Amino acid sequence: MKKTKNKLKKLPFSELLRRLLKSRMFLMNFTLIMGMITLMFLAFSLIIYRQSASILEKEFTASGRYRLEASAQAVDKHMKDMRYIAATLDTNQMVQAFFSYSNPDSIYTDFDRKLQEQIKAYVNSYSSIDSIYLYSQRSNSILTAAERANVSYFCDTNWMDHFTEEPEGFQIFFRAKNNAYPYVLCLMKQLKTNSYNGAIVINLNLSNLSFLQEPEDNDYQQIFLISDDGKILFRNSQRQLTEPLNTIPELVNFKPDKDTYSTLAETPEPYAYAQIHSVDYPWSYVSVTHLQEYTSRLSSSRAMITALFCALFFAAVFLAFLFSMRSVKPIQNLLAMLQNPQKALSRELHSDAQIAYIADKVTSYIQQNQKLSNELTARLNLLNETKLLALQSQINPHFLFNTLNMIHILESEALGYDHKIPNITLNLSKLLRYAIESTDLVTLDTELKFTKLYISILQERYGNKLHVVYEISDASLPAKVPKLFIQPIIENAIFHGLAEKMDENSTLFLSCQTCGKTCIVTVRDNGIGMKSETLTQLRTILDDSVSFKGSIGLKNIVTRMNLLYGEEFSIEIQSKEGEGSSFLLRFPFMK
Repeated sequence: MKKTKNKLKKLPFSELLRRLLKSRMFLMNFTLIMGMITLMFLAFSLIIYRQSASILEKEFTASGRYRLEASAQAVDKHMKDMRYIAATLDTNQMVQAFFSYSNPDSIYTDFDRKLQEQIKAYVNSYSSIDSIYLYSQRSNSILTAAERANVSYFCDTNWMDHFTEEPEGFQIFFRAKNNAYPYVLCLMKQLKTNSYNGAIVINLNLSNLSFLQEPEDNDYQQIFLISDDGKILFRNSQRQLTEPLNTIPELVNFKPDKDTYSTLAETPEPYAYAQIHSVDYPWSYVSVTHLQEYTSRLSSSRAMITALFCALFFAAVFLAFLFSMRSVKPIQNLLAMLQNPQKALSRELHSDAQIAYIADKVTSYIQQNQKLSNELTARLNLLNETKLLALQSQINPHFLFNTLNMIHILESEALGYDHKIPNITLNLSKLLRYAIESTDLVTLDTELKFTKLYISILQERYGNKLHVVYEISDASLPAKVPKLFIQPIIENAIFHGLAEKMDENSTLFLSCQTCGKTCIVTVRDNGIGMKSETLTQLRTILDDSVSFKGSIGLKNIVTRMNLLYGEEFSIEIQSKEGEGSSFLLRFPFMK
């Protein structure tokens, strides 16, 4: 017996494995356990993959639908504004005189010029308005912001084809201006005054409707206007006034009988499709968003799930082998005796610890994937809340812009379009719109344009005592820069430097140059300057993460520039008491 035990002790592992594979019980248990664990892991991997794909699909379709809802609401609201303008013109005394009399100049002095200034104020208040026509059958003439012409000599008259015998309300239709280009959305209010026809015609240039343009932060989204009878009324790079749906293959998903519809299509490439029918008008808003990011994230998810399944598969092989060995106790005992007969019991317990370790690993994988699923769900909920807040935040800016535009119109009517007060109001409206727009990076050319508007308002404030010298290099204009990064520095230079001793010699210098691949922006003034201790404190504040109530604007600019350019951004501040201060910013030239 002792001799037999010695033979078992010297039996190599390969021989033990060969004997296990000959055991019918071992093979049966191994196949059964391996099959069950593999099926379980496979089902788990497929569920996790489908759940991840479903969350990604909902996230991208919801994102496209949200953008489309914002555009649809903005266009419908814009159309209401146009109807309000037409109604306002209809009640205007000079407009009524134009429709009622063949020669209104006999009633009003310089009639045409004054009425054209009112029309011009409306046209300039909205970039989408191409032109406004006033047509009077009584005088057989058409008045625009630029001219007054006889109908027979006016080249753009195809809108008159929509006249009806009994006018009622507004007519809205699409047409080609001058029977060629541009394509316009025409809103016409037909009137009858003393049995004579008249009309107020507002032409909206479709290519200038910013609500229908592709978002600057999403190069893969397209927005369309599609009529209820299935024709494309608007798209970017439109070649005809109306185009069939088959011009764009993705529009095969269009559902004319549905108010809202969205889906995620896979051919020819993945894209999110969404449509919303206008509340008040006979067309639908449609967006097509090509999902390169969705494909990339789905591929990453697929690769991760595949790697996880492979890892779990090999773990399953180990577990099946281990459980099968434990099910064949005589062979297991023989193996323990061959390896170390004195510690056979401890070896058996060690095997149980390995099984527990593998189980813990599987549980860890499950918890990790569940955590990922919960995190994706939480982020989707946060995205939906953010969309709601963003949608609500559109109300106040829109009200503010409309109020400023109305003030500008009233000032233009009272003081004349060229008066400086309407110009200040219009500049302020442009500045506020620029500040609230979602785009964060703009060209330096655009930033300088609105910086000059800001300076012009300050010059009016100080009675034109403030002089400005510009040194702008054309090579620097295409550079991409953060929006409103110059204004706080100019504000600091004027209010803390020049305003203290504003006189005829007060001058602000603004320079934008390039040096290789570096942009250099300099703001300098000849104001009162700073004391040395104040200058030292300001430099310290801008270099550190300490907050400073007196320089919030400057601190924010430095923080934004550091986040965008990192260590490649630098700011140098020089100042001498009684002589002025200088701010020099260096950052990479980006296009």
